[in-house]
Order: sequence, then structure tokens, then C-alpha cells
Amino acid sequence: MRDLFIFLYKFKIFKRLVPSIVRRFYSKKKLFIQLEKFQIFLNVESSIDREIYLKGYYDKEKIDFTENKVDLKKFDLFLDIGSYIGYYSLYLASKYKNLKVISFEPILESFNQIKKSKEANNFHKMEIFQFALSNAKAEKNFWVTDLKKKSGFALLDDKDLKREVDENKYNMEKISYRKIKTEIFDEIFKFENKFVYVKIDVERHEFEVLKGAVNFFSKTSNKIFLQIEIVDHMKDKVLNLLKEYNFHILHDIDKGGHDYYLSNYEI
Repeated sequence: MRDLFIFLYKFKIFKRLVPSIVRRFYSKKKLFIQLEKFQIFLNVESSIDREIYLKGYYDKEKIDFTENKVDLKKFDLFLDIGSYIGYYSLYLASKYKNLKVISFEPILESFNQIKKSKEANNFHKMEIFQFALSNAKAEKNFWVTDLKKKSGFALLDDKDLKREVDENKYNMEKISYRKIKTEIFDEIFKFENKFVYVKIDVERHEFEVLKGAVNFFSKTSNKIFLQIEIVDHMKDKVLNLLKEYNFHILHDIDKGGHDYYLSNYEI
């Protein structure tokens, strides 16, 4: 049946219809699918999961840029900060056996999906942590516009919430809230003399994540290639901090979120 959905999805006339049919077709909404080199556990209630189901890939342009820019076979670590259901982590773990993959996903439902995928693929060099990274060890309130879109959980800040609701015309009655544990990266992890690929996608909490990892990001012995999603009104604040950490911009891709690519060494 998936082959039929994929075939129909190629035609423009069915682009909007097929995802809705997929969502309704699977009554349990959760299933494993086989991609090129790994299995992934999806919840087709989510639009991102449906995209992966129908396309067989995710963020292709962004992943292609990374693989063309740096030789990941020479890297030691991949840090997936805000990994959602772990597509990046699973893809890289399946392709680059040299990488130790560490994923951070605080939302229980998404964490459980990553865990199921990891176990199905027997990825022993992959670790998953169920907490958010920040600049303080605490338990904080997070919010999401719709629980079915749990990839969008953000730290609750009144100004941020108002801005997002006003700009995107969100329905306040559909917003869900949750208490989430936050940890400081530098208090848990100590890496030196490593080549590290870091992806950060944390819904406007990038600055706090970076402040909580100042030792890691400012340590010149670590050669870091960084992919970070930044919204426009946070751009200067985040990029100026990274400049203090001796990072320079290599590229940016404004597609499905504005991602910036930086490094603290010459590539």
C-alpha cells in the first residue's frame, strides 16, 4: 500500500490529498517503515512523519550540504540536539559506523519513537537522552501549538508565546503545556580532541543551549561543524555568541526552517 501512496504523491494533483489519506488509512497511526539503510518508527498523525513515509527521506538538501562539505568518515561524534524522532541520528548511525551518535529529545512520545527505532536497527553506538539542554538545571514549562505536532515544543516565555501566536494565528485552545527537565551540557559531557558534527533545532532556545555548553564550544581542541536553526529575530544574538566562540559562517539554507552552518576551524 505504501508503494501506491508514494506513486500517487508524485503527482501535483494528489500532493495535498495523499497525506490526509495516509493519516486516515492507518487507524493505529504508528508503524515501522524500511528506508534505504535503516528502519524508522513513525506516527503518521504528525506531518513530519507523513513526509518521511511518503518521500523516504527528510531534509535532503541540508544533509546533502553537510555530506558534501565535510568528510563525516573522519568525525568522532554526532550530537543531535532536539532530535524529534531521530531521523538525522538514525541516518548517520546507519551510514557512518565511525560516529558515536548522541541524541537529545525531551518529549516522551518522540523519545520512545527514537528508542524503538534504535532497538530495531541494533545501533549500539547510539545514545538517547530524555531531557532538554539549556543554561540551567531545572524543570521548566514548555508549550506546543498542537500535541499532534510535538516536534514544535518550545520553552514557555510569555513574550515568545505572544509573538508566535500573533504571527502564526495559532489557536490558543489547542496549545498544550508540559513540564520538561533541562540539563547543562558542560556539567554532563566532557569532550576533547574530537571532530564533532552538531545539529541544534530547539525552537528558539538555541542561545541558552549554547550558553550551557560554553566549555565544549569554546574549547579549541574540538573541531566542530555546526548546523543550527535560528529564527530571524534571534539571528544576531545567536550568531554573535557563536562568533565569541570563534565560529564563522559557512552557509545557510532557508528551507523548512532557516539553518546556518558554521565551524570553529578551517574546512
